Formats: sequence, structure tokens, C-alpha cells
Amino acid sequence: MFGTPNQKRFIGKTLPEIIEDDKYALKRGPFGGSLKKADFIQEGYLVYEQRHAIHNDFDYAKYFISKEKYNEMIMFKVEPKDLLVSCSGVTLGRISEVPEGAKEGIINQALLKITLNQDIMNNIYFMQLFRNEQIQDKLFGFSRGSGIPNFPSMNEVKSMEFLCPPIELQNQYANFVKQVDKLKFEVEKSLKELEDNFN
Repeated sequence: MFGTPNQKRFIGKTLPEIIEDDKYALKRGPFGGSLKKADFIQEGYLVYEQRHAIHNDFDYAKYFISKEKYNEMIMFKVEPKDLLVSCSGVTLGRISEVPEGAKEGIINQALLKITLNQDIMNNIYFMQLFRNEQIQDKLFGFSRGSGIPNFPSMNEVKSMEFLCPPIELQNQYANFVKQVDKLKFEVEKSLKELEDNFN
């Protein structure tokens, strides 16, 4: 669909060039000391964790903070269509999109939040690109070679270039991915029904 990048002459763009024009559109989670055990309550504003990025599980809800604490940490707030990236451990670099209807909340210290400008970069295309082995190696290869994998500095993240075809092509690609995912879901559902009939 995209052809050979050199032939098509698609340009590379850095994260600051493809995110929303908002000072919090690219935000690493707060320092660990900013969120203390005493801040957590039974219900309130959700604290998003690595599990959300790793497993794409946005029904999971374990830690909550008060409205006052949420307002205090508003720069870390999460909104639908934001991308969450895991920033530590063996699952370093996993990425998921926050769905519509997701709970209001903030990211914790182990996440990076990216809010893309949808006129420049499609979320689905970007996530597939971000998961590419070459991108992952450039961003995290040196970290994974150490004893404890860790996210690179924000300066390194900001300087990384991502191939940026015209948005129309990105949208076509995203629609294709959606169709494949839908077909995969239907096949898995049919196989389960078939299995249930034999049991």
C-alpha cells in the first residue's frame, strides 16, 4: 500500500511534529513520589497503569484518586484517542489506544501519553508503526540489553522519526487493519461456537 519508502519519498516526522498543539500532548508519567498510597481512594478518577497499555484492557480499574488530586495532576490526564505506552520492564514499548467512553483519569509513572494530531498521523497506523521491530530496536534496543529495561530519555524519544505518508493512505491502511481484526474476531467466534457444539 505504501510502496518502497525511498521510491515514494515519504518524509519522516518526529513526535513533536505529529502531536496535537497542546503542551501536554506528549507527556511522561509523574514521578513516583507524586502519587502516594495515601492518595488512593475506593472510587473516583482512575489511575491508568502499564496493564492498560500492555493488554489493551480498559475495563481494568484498581487505583482511584479524588477530584482534588486529579485537578492537581491535570497535566497527566487521559482522554479518548490518547495513546498509552508502557515505559519499563520486559513489556517496555507496548502501546494501546484509549477507547471512547474510557474512565476519566491520569497516567501513572510507568506510562507515556501521546496525543496525535489526527490530520497528520492516524492512531492505528502509528501503533502498527510503533510496534515495528526496527522502531522498537531504535527506541529500546540498548535498554533491553541492560539488566533492567528502561524507557529512553524524552529527548531521544522526541528526536525519533516516524515515516509519515499522506493521511489519506494512512486512513486506508487503518480501515484495512480494522477489517482484518473484524474478520479475525468472527473466525474466532465461529470456532468457539463449533467447539461448544462438540462439547
